[in-house]
Amino acid sequence: MNAAARRPYVLALLPHVIPSTILTVVKPLTRLHRSGRIVADITLEAHGSPRQIARADAVVFSRNSEPEHGGLLECAVSLGKPVIYDIDDNFFELPAFYPRERRHLTAERVRQLERYLRAACLVRVYSQPMQERASQFNSRVARVDGPIDWNLVPETPPPRDPQRVRIVYATSRFDDELAQLFLPDLRRILDTYAGRISVCFWGFEPPELRGRADVEFRPFVPDYDRFFRRFARAGFDIGLAPLRDDVFHRSKSNNKFREYAAARIAGVYSKVDVYTSCVEQERTGMLVADEPGAWYAAISRLIDDRGLRTRIQTEAYTQARAQYGLEQMSATWLEQITSLLGAQAATSTARAAPSGAAGVDRMHALRRAVYLLGAMRRHGIRATVNRIRRTAKDWRLLLRVRWQLHGARLFFPPNRR
Repeated sequence: MNAAARRPYVLALLPHVIPSTILTVVKPLTRLHRSGRIVADITLEAHGSPRQIARADAVVFSRNSEPEHGGLLECAVSLGKPVIYDIDDNFFELPAFYPRERRHLTAERVRQLERYLRAACLVRVYSQPMQERASQFNSRVARVDGPIDWNLVPETPPPRDPQRVRIVYATSRFDDELAQLFLPDLRRILDTYAGRISVCFWGFEPPELRGRADVEFRPFVPDYDRFFRRFARAGFDIGLAPLRDDVFHRSKSNNKFREYAAARIAGVYSKVDVYTSCVEQERTGMLVADEPGAWYAAISRLIDDRGLRTRIQTEAYTQARAQYGLEQMSATWLEQITSLLGAQAATSTARAAPSGAAGVDRMHALRRAVYLLGAMRRHGIRATVNRIRRTAKDWRLLLRVRWQLHGARLFFPPNRR
């Protein structure tokens, strides 16, 4: 049986589980798996193996740059497996004020990143600057859009507070330097519109605003589905999306626009090409220059003009609904995978992988997940984790357990809105 006569087995080897890898790789491949178009095997690169690669028809990497696991790429290349490399950040241009990410700039990781870019049969990027950078290493670069998982979004608009306008800034950075772009103007807004507005910082707590009754702080939620389900139902009116005009930030995807639009929030966005490419001024958002008073002017306009605010919320939602669905991204993934496998079939006689191998591995993983869930039900989560700690040879077992449970939830998600 050749690859064209059965579902292709697609192996994704991820460096970690973060919102971007879940949205751009895990969810669309899982969707294709559940619809019967592919067999998806998604795991962390720390748990990947040459045996998995040998069975795969195509191998996907996303944001990988760790030299320790570079052997997986070399294995895929040596076996002639089509490789797709997906990246939504420009690790070549990391600013100095992101110290946690600076490890990506070590010489070994830069060389490994370049190796992924050169070896890939296809590189997927999410911005024009990153497309230009990746094209220095590979002529096969595709620019794609990120998705919204509409299953997390309520079908009807969430209730809003009629007494005050609610402003939100959501970020995954605990120490967010970008907030400095709007904080002086936001403090002025809080003083000018005292009693008429409230501000929520979700994931970041600026020290200068602590103690204010009109400012709320919510902790970062690492589970993206849980976060966005809550976020889309919170009833915020205005969202802030600052971004610096440098190569690193212009290489990012328009994730904030997609999230604010899907949640029916009128967004205020920095006037950089990440947002000017998708936001129409005063119709789907407000674009502001990096100059004193610009954020104040845009936010105050939305507070005072309810009609403008409502129009932006409605039109941005309509645009996002039409353009940024998992269906579109999944279809793009399937087209790219099919094209690569078709090209390989035309030029290679590589042996096809057994069609049931991925399913066996998945069922084995699910059996382990069911066993663990049963143990947690009988003994409690803390007692079960303590047992694993006592018997584990190292902490990687705990990471594997967490991934098994997470994978089971992704393949069989709760059917709720």
